[in-house]
Amino acid sequence: MNVAVPIWKRAVASQIDQFIFQTPAKLVEKAIRKKLRPGKKVKRYYLPTLVTMAGEVYFLLSKNGQTIGDRVVGIKVVSQDGRPLSLEQVVKRTLYKDVVYPATLGLPLLKALQQIKSGKATELPHDEFAHTKLISTR
Repeated sequence: MNVAVPIWKRAVASQIDQFIFQTPAKLVEKAIRKKLRPGKKVKRYYLPTLVTMAGEVYFLLSKNGQTIGDRVVGIKVVSQDGRPLSLEQVVKRTLYKDVVYPATLGLPLLKALQQIKSGKATELPHDEFAHTKLISTR
């Protein structure tokens, strides 16, 4: 199916993926840091971000364009031109989401969400940048 994907589906899928990837990674990083620097509080987590990015790349490439969260809510990432997702597309999409948005305080995302709400756009910047799109599978 090639139906527009509601924003809530993107948000729910993202939260599911973050919970699955980040929870164990945060626990591991906290344990490692406590061993290396006992007595210091763990304020910043780097491992969960890397694990989330690696997990997304792995699932999008090997699981037909779907992460676990995508599968649960019924969405799928596909190439705009209909070809299978390439490693370059997946890496570009993931880096944009996990590096560019935080570095720009999410401004491109907020602008795109306003445009989607007003009917001027249908894709988010990371999908445009990577030449991908999201479709509903049910």
